[in-house]
Amino acid sequence: MDPHALATRLGAMLDEFPAQSSLLAVDLTGGEVIASIRADVGVTSASTIKLAILLCALTEVEAGRLSLAQHIAIAPEDFREDTSVFEPEYRQDGCTLWEMLYWMIVESDNTATNAVISTLGYARINDYCAEMGLTQTVCQRKMLDWTARQEGRDNRTSALDQYRLYSLLYRGEILNAELRDIAVDFLSRCRSFSSLQRYIPDAVTVWHKPGGLDHVTHDAGVFLLKNRPYYLGVFTWDGPAMDGQPHQKRLIGRVSRLVYDFMKEKRA
Repeated sequence: MDPHALATRLGAMLDEFPAQSSLLAVDLTGGEVIASIRADVGVTSASTIKLAILLCALTEVEAGRLSLAQHIAIAPEDFREDTSVFEPEYRQDGCTLWEMLYWMIVESDNTATNAVISTLGYARINDYCAEMGLTQTVCQRKMLDWTARQEGRDNRTSALDQYRLYSLLYRGEILNAELRDIAVDFLSRCRSFSSLQRYIPDAVTVWHKPGGLDHVTHDAGVFLLKNRPYYLGVFTWDGPAMDGQPHQKRLIGRVSRLVYDFMKEKRA
C-alpha cells in the first residue's frame, strides 16, 4: 500500500465513525509524516495529560527541585474512589514520588495523579508545556473533578503536542539518561492494551499513555518496530462510548493495525 492509499483509508475510517477524531502518524527514523488528520486540534485530554505531568515531574527532579525518593502524601481532596492502589486501609499515607509516578502511568491511577499535580502545581505544569513548545496542552483541573469541567476548566492536548513530547523523549533531547530510562520504562509497562495494541498479535514494545472519559477515548505513543519506529496518536471525542465501553477503542485498534501493517510492509 502506498502512503496516499493509506491516508485515504484512514480518512474514510474516521469519517465513517460517529465521533469527532484526529490522527497523526510519523515515521521516527526520519520524521516523515505518514498520515495527519486534524492533528493540531485541541481536545479534552483525559489521561493522556499524564505524559506531560510525568515529564514535568522528572524535569523537576533533574533540576534538583524534587527527589524521586521524597515522600508524597495524599491530601483528602486528592483521593478518588476509583483507585486500585491507595485503597481504604492500604497506603493511605502516600508513597515516594517515584512510586506515585509509576502508578500514575502504569495503572493510570487518578489519586496518584492528583497527588503529583498538587506537588507540582498547575503553573509549573503549564509553564513546562509552554517550554516544550506545546500549543494545545494545558492542565487546569485534577482527575475526575467534574465541577471544574462544568466551570470550563479542563485538561487539553492534541495529537501534534503528544508527538512533540514523544519525539523529544525518543530522540533523547529531554531528561538525562537515567530519568529518560525511568520515563520510557513506565510508558512501556502501561497496563492498557485495549486501543493501540488491540488487534496487534506481535510482541512489540510500545511507549504509550491512553485516556478515556464518557464519549472520549484516546491513545498515543511510540511503536518500537525494528528498524522502523513510529509515533501514532488517535484521538476520538463526542463519540458513542461511555467510559470503559469499547466502541471508540475498537476504532483506534483498527486504525492502529492498518498503520502497523503499513510500517511492517515498508520495513520489508
